[in-house]
Formats: sequence, structure tokens, C-alpha cells
Amino acid sequence: MRYREHKEDPPPYVLFPGEDSSLFTVEVVHNGFFCGLRDNLCYVDQSYAHFDNCTSDTWSISWINEILRMLGYERDGRLHVYWLLPGKDIKNGLVLIEKQSDIRDMINASKSEKTLVLFVDHTNFLKGLREDVIVRPRNAPSPVERSAPSAAEASTSSTVLVVEKETMQNIQSDDSDSDDFEFYDSDFDAEDGDDDIFADNVDKSVNDNNDKELCDEHEDEDALEDDDLNLREEDRKHLKKKFTAFNPEIDMDNPSFKRGMKFSGVDELRKALTTYSIRNRVKIKKLKNDKRRIQAVCAPGCPWMLKASNDKRRTGGFVITAYEGTHKCEGSFPVKSITSKILTEKFMHEFRDNQKLDLKSFAAKVLREYKMCPERWKLSRARKDALLQIHGDEEGQFRLLMDYGQELRRSNPGSKFFLTTNSVNDPQSPDYKEHLATVYWSYDACKRGFLAGCRPFICIDGCHIKTKYKGVLLTAVGIDPNDCIYPVAFGLAEVECTSSWEWFLTNLRDDLNISNTSPWTIMSDKQKGLINAVQKVFPDAEHRFCVRHIIQNFQRAGHRGETLKNDIWAIARSTSVPKWHRSMEKLKVDSETTYAWIEELAPNTWVKAFFSDFPKCDMLLNNHSEVFNSYILEAREMSFLSMLETIFYKLLQRNETKEREAKKWPGRIFPKIKKKLDKFIEWSNECSVSPAADHNKKGHEKYLESIAEQIQNNIVGEDDEIDIPSIVEHVIPHTPNPSMDPTQKQDSMVYRMQVEDG
Repeated sequence: MRYREHKEDPPPYVLFPGEDSSLFTVEVVHNGFFCGLRDNLCYVDQSYAHFDNCTSDTWSISWINEILRMLGYERDGRLHVYWLLPGKDIKNGLVLIEKQSDIRDMINASKSEKTLVLFVDHTNFLKGLREDVIVRPRNAPSPVERSAPSAAEASTSSTVLVVEKETMQNIQSDDSDSDDFEFYDSDFDAEDGDDDIFADNVDKSVNDNNDKELCDEHEDEDALEDDDLNLREEDRKHLKKKFTAFNPEIDMDNPSFKRGMKFSGVDELRKALTTYSIRNRVKIKKLKNDKRRIQAVCAPGCPWMLKASNDKRRTGGFVITAYEGTHKCEGSFPVKSITSKILTEKFMHEFRDNQKLDLKSFAAKVLREYKMCPERWKLSRARKDALLQIHGDEEGQFRLLMDYGQELRRSNPGSKFFLTTNSVNDPQSPDYKEHLATVYWSYDACKRGFLAGCRPFICIDGCHIKTKYKGVLLTAVGIDPNDCIYPVAFGLAEVECTSSWEWFLTNLRDDLNISNTSPWTIMSDKQKGLINAVQKVFPDAEHRFCVRHIIQNFQRAGHRGETLKNDIWAIARSTSVPKWHRSMEKLKVDSETTYAWIEELAPNTWVKAFFSDFPKCDMLLNNHSEVFNSYILEAREMSFLSMLETIFYKLLQRNETKEREAKKWPGRIFPKIKKKLDKFIEWSNECSVSPAADHNKKGHEKYLESIAEQIQNNIVGEDDEIDIPSIVEHVIPHTPNPSMDPTQKQDSMVYRMQVEDG
């Protein structure tokens, strides 16, 4: 006989039981205890030991005592050993082994069954409380008189109940007055054939609160309080801990195992083992890993081990049947065990709170949590999966766009949502598929607010969508009375080109009901396709270019240097034609090649002196579009439908916030405008008043007489412009009013500006 080491393969006679051999293996189930009433008998918190190369010729009770000694046990009156009959379970197949005559059937069974199972009862539970489940070999003498079994019964039944003589004497002494008589019966139901007696003697009107729906076939913890169990206090506490259920919401963060712990399924146990490996920095290997059982071990030489199996009949899940929690290994850093799925589940709340969490900050959080950090690609995949769970599937959202547009138009009348598709040939299918091409949408409240209270000034720009399918988001942003951004409309296109901008501007013009484009001003960067689209859709509008983009193009052309850059800004900020001339001359002195490059630009597109004063705006930068693109940067990284929803709620919250702020503003002048006026007032303190003409009445009259004489002598014509310095309105250049736009309502800002200017 030899002890089988952990992870050692069984001998050949176990693997090939067809061979006629006198050798067999004894499997000892020990270190646990029996519990349970009625049919709920079970053996929990057990460990397993295997002893190979046992021989039927020499097998005796002495070998069983030797096995107990090797396992560290001694027979002390409470410890008993039971043999489980082959093909039976512990409810009807346990044979008590106490002397040599008790193992004769065991020797006979070893000829066909090469693995015999022994159970060790450490607390004398079966003999003291559950003698009804103990059977005896058929060749042992029966303590009671009974009729001879039939031939069929003799062929099928191999056991009879063992009843102690003392118990039988107590049963037969019906007239005994002994107070310490105890009778244990395992059958609490009416016997077969007694149903009529049961029905005749039961008062159906009495409710004994034993309704079927209130009955529980399984034991609960209240069964442990039964005084008839006669359990020691330590056994009672030990029993309560055996069936501890694993709570994933609490225990999964730092799992700890114990024998008898219940899991809802094999996946939950696998996940707990992985988390245990990461938390304790040990490398756990699963020797057996299927739907019915799991056997996990640590590094070679480490005693740590865990066994679990499916227990549908008793607990309905997975139960740890054996566990040794001591580690003697040096430990390791199981970085591979930290998968992207684990990171996603662990840090999901972090991504919900901060969807802009970068990989560097994410890696720092993982390092603080697990004291080790996985590869960068795992972090990236975990963040991607977390955002996917937050925002949803991108492909699925594209299929919902038609429904989203219909719902937007229904719930928010006046809003627009246009969607176009292209037919694309699918190489994997003979049919054509419709692919998304463009989307235009606007919100009614934004349009009404823009037309009613904003200047006729629109900033347009495009930005890239940072998703799997990419694309370009086109935006139209206005300026509110406080010089802040005011989003108007949006569009999605595949690329930023002349056709896409022409499509977007056409929808914008029609959406805002613009027929006369002369009052409007468009601000954009200097893209060739955009210039052509604005000239075609807004032919009479003033088109301004962002000076920052002009400087970028200026530097790409080879004109670099801080001096030249300052010269460009001085030219752009020129508020009068003479000042513009002086700034141009200075640039010519600094660099003639740069002067020639700047001279090709139309000054009315980027110089203040040549701007139209009708929109009451002298902006040089397309900052409003850039600010809005940054404002929706978070949304641009989401799936398309999530992006629409995020932009919608951002605008909703912004409008509500601005409304609350406006109610607190004092006076009729908005804060930013008042700040500009205060700055001008401060500048005016450094100015001195200088008369524009001779206030001598005679001198002034002589000047007017000389002008009239020049006209009479045909020195100057009547239509010639004469500079009269005393007339201020001749000093400030005046642009003719644009023609009235009949499509604009009387309450619109453009209409009021035209009337006031006329």
C-alpha cells in the first residue's frame, strides 16, 4: 500500500478495470462531518486521500487503522469508519467497519470495483443520531427474526438494517416506565395502504399551518437549534459556517475560500479564483476545469489546493468540497491574469464618472489597486469596452437613426433631421447596401433664439469624429448678444470638401429661411472648397477669414519670424484705410516677398478697416467655432446616436443656465459688452478734446464762401466729395444699407437692424 501524492495519476488497474487483479485503491473521505435530517444527509467540509496498491489477499482491519494513523487520526470511541457500498450513496449504502468480519464484503467487492470509498465519522453522528442509514453485510447475523426473502429480493437486496440490541430491547418493552426511552424513526409519512385511515381520522377544518406552499424540503439554519441533535457548541458553530454563500458584490473584491462555500455557478468560482490569484500574487493553475468540477492548485511544492463540484441536488450551485489555504510558494506577479474584462468590470464606475480618463491616469489607478500594471493595450481595450457598455453598440445605433429623426421631429416640432444614404456594392453579397452619407439636424429652439436675438453673423467649421467609422462634423455657430457661442445647426459628412459644404450651407440657408444673403456675414477658415461653397450658396454675404489660419498659411509659405507675424496682426487690426496703408508699408520694408504674398489677399476678408459695419461685429478669429468644437469634444468620441443625445443635453443645460444668469444681470447692457465699454471709457481718460474746425464765426463763414466760389467758377464740381472737418459724419465712412429681406419677420434681429440703419 502506498499513498498517492497530489496530482499523481491513478495506477493502471484503476484506469483499466477490466484486468483481473487483486490490487485495488482505497479513497478516504475525511476531515469533514455528517449532518442533515431525513433525506438531507450529507458529508461536508471534507478532504480526500488515496491509497493505491492495496491487495485483497492481505486486506484487514489493521490496514484501515494504519491509514487512519497516516492521516493523523486515532480511534477514540467517537471516530468510526464506514464503507460506501459500490453503486449506493450515503443515505442507503454505509457499512460500519469495526472488526475483521466487517470487511469480508469489501474484499469481495474489490475484485470488480477497483476504487473503494471509506468515510470517516469524527463526531459519532451516525451511530448516535442516524442509525437508520447504517447497513450491514448480508452475511452478518440478523439481530431480529424476519421471514426469508424471495428469490427476486435476494438477487437485488444486499443489505439489511443494523439495529443495536439495546434499542431492540427498548422497542419490545412496551410496558416499560423508563423515562430515558428514545425512539428514532426515519419515516415520518403514512405507510402505503393507510391513506383511508388517515382520511378518516383527520379533521379537515383544523388548520395546523402546514400548507404545502409554506413547507421547505431543505433544512435551514433553524435546524441547528434542535436540542435533539446534542451537538457540541464548537460543532454547532462549525456547522453554521459550512454553507456560507459567496456574495459576489462584496466578496469578489478580495475573495477568501472555505470548505462548504457555495457559488451560484462555475463562472462565478472561476472569476473568484482569478481575483484571488491577482490579490494574493500567486499563480493558480486549474487541473480540472469543466462544468461539473474544478480542481485548482498553486505552484509545485505549495500545499494550497481547492476542489469544487456541482451540487444541484442539495445547494443548486457549486460547492467547495476540499480546500487547503496555506501557501508556501514564493509568489509571483500574475499580470496575465489581469485581463481587459476584469479591468472593465472593476473600473466601470471610474469611467462613468470621468469618460475622459486617459491611459496614464488609468494605469496609475490600476497600479494602486493591484500593485502591478498590465500592458498598455489591455488598458486601452478595457477603456474601450467600458465606454462601449456606457454608450452602446455603434453599428446598432446607426440602425436607429431613422427612428431617432422621426421621434425628434414628432416631439420637437420645427426641428429638422435629414438623412441621406448611398448604395454601395457589397463584395460578399450580390445586392447593394445602403450606407450612411450625410445627416443634417437642427433644434427649433436654437433657430428661433438665433433669428430673434443674435446678429447676422455665422461661424462655420468642421471637426473630425473620433469613432470607428469616423466622419466630419460640420457646425454653424452664431454669436449671442453677450458675445458668447450660440449653436445653430449641425451636419455629418464623410469628408470635408466643396460638395459637402455646399450641401450643408444649402440646408442651413433653407432652414433659416434666408432668401437675401446680403445682410449676412460668414466667418470660416481659408479652405478652397469652403470658399467656393460660400460664394455659391451665400453669394451676396460678406465672407471673412480667420486671421490665425491666414498666419498658418503664411508660415507654410516660408514667411517666418516674429516680426513678420506682428506686421500681419497690425494690418488685420487696422481700423482705417490710412492706418492700413502705413502697416502695409512697414511690412514692405521688412520683407518685400511677404508684402507681395499679402497683397494678393482681398483686404475685405480679413482687415477691420474694410469690414461691413452692418453685423456690428469686427471679429478676426473663428474662435466661436473652435470653442464649440472643444465643448463637444467628449461627444465626438461617442457612438453617433450617443453623440446626438450628448450634444442635445449639453445645449439644453446651457440654454437653461444662460437664462438663469440673464435674469441676474443688472441693466440692459450685457456683462461682456459692458466690460468692453468700461475699457473704452478708461482709454478715453487719456484723450484730450481737440476742435475739428475754427469756431471763429467769421472765419467759418469765409471758409464756406470760398467753397461756394470754387463751385461757381467750376474749380470743383457739385458732386465732388469735399472734406469738411467740422462734419463728423464725413470723417466716418458709411456703407450703404443692404436691401431689405422680405422673408425676415419683423421681430427678427436682421429686420430691426435694417430698419434702424435705414
